Amino acid sequence: MRLLHLAAMVLGAHLAVPTMAMEGKFNHRDPLGLAKKREARDLPLNIEVAPGDWGKASTQDIQVFLDAVAREFLAAVDSPRAGELTIRVVPRTGSPKVLYEQRSDGEYVIHLTARDERWYQYAYQFAHELCHVFTNFDHKAQSAERVAEQNQWFEESLCETASLFVLQQLAVKWASSAPTKNWFGYDQALAGYARRLLSERHRYLAADQSFPAWFAARQASLQSNPYAREDNELVATTLLPLFEAHPEYWQAIKYLNPDKASAGKPFADYLHDWLAASPDKRLPREILALFGLAGEASPTVAERGGKASTTQETAGAQPSAKVAGGPAGPRGDR
Repeated sequence: MRLLHLAAMVLGAHLAVPTMAMEGKFNHRDPLGLAKKREARDLPLNIEVAPGDWGKASTQDIQVFLDAVAREFLAAVDSPRAGELTIRVVPRTGSPKVLYEQRSDGEYVIHLTARDERWYQYAYQFAHELCHVFTNFDHKAQSAERVAEQNQWFEESLCETASLFVLQQLAVKWASSAPTKNWFGYDQALAGYARRLLSERHRYLAADQSFPAWFAARQASLQSNPYAREDNELVATTLLPLFEAHPEYWQAIKYLNPDKASAGKPFADYLHDWLAASPDKRLPREILALFGLAGEASPTVAERGGKASTTQETAGAQPSAKVAGGPAGPRGDR
């Protein structure tokens, strides 16, 4: 009996691992990284990964990974709205997207096409769709069951920028601190994927072409086809240095689409509405200048000093009923 008692004491000592002992890059007492997984769930945002055809990846690993992606993006966005959000992530075919309509319980639904353990695709796709949520993508005027899409191309480009930014930030962070041992060394895959995307020739203008001139020539096409991938990726790559130099600029995206009328306005007015609504004016001003629109606004906007209309429902208020569908994300084969 005494030997059994001693054995129980020894076993208990090994099972009672202090919390502090679990901290750090790797802990031999927590080889599966369970403490890190619990820490990752401590988010101001509730992400639920639905069961389904995720290929060889487990829903538990997907959960940990998407939590890490969200944590990185939310650190830049710094949104008080995050605490109100629940996002359900489900596998689908076709293109990744976030649905306009929320479920009856208030959840947003994001569809991803990433499969198996190609984690760089999960990061790329989820960061894009999460960006849409924080740009108030569902706060837009609707007519005949259609959502205003005149400036959707800009949101697509901005959210492509978010994908690139998060890939790079995760690569830097995970070089010294991956969320669990499963991803030790995976920083190189994330960084390599970002480099491959940024090496694509269509993302860059010819040496003798200015960005305002390119935009002036492409604006009508962008408005009529907001999901033209190569055009969106060129805009995104042009925007990326702004966020690399000033990660805090991401906080301004919470003030896009400040009223429901903004999405259907001319692009210059759309940006001026954003400028008026954002407490930090730097990013909207830099983007206006980048597109060659710093001095442009309709007479109505100019008369009210760029102030966003107060006759429409303001962003952050309870949204009205939404139509099915939503912004399409990056290609599924990425």
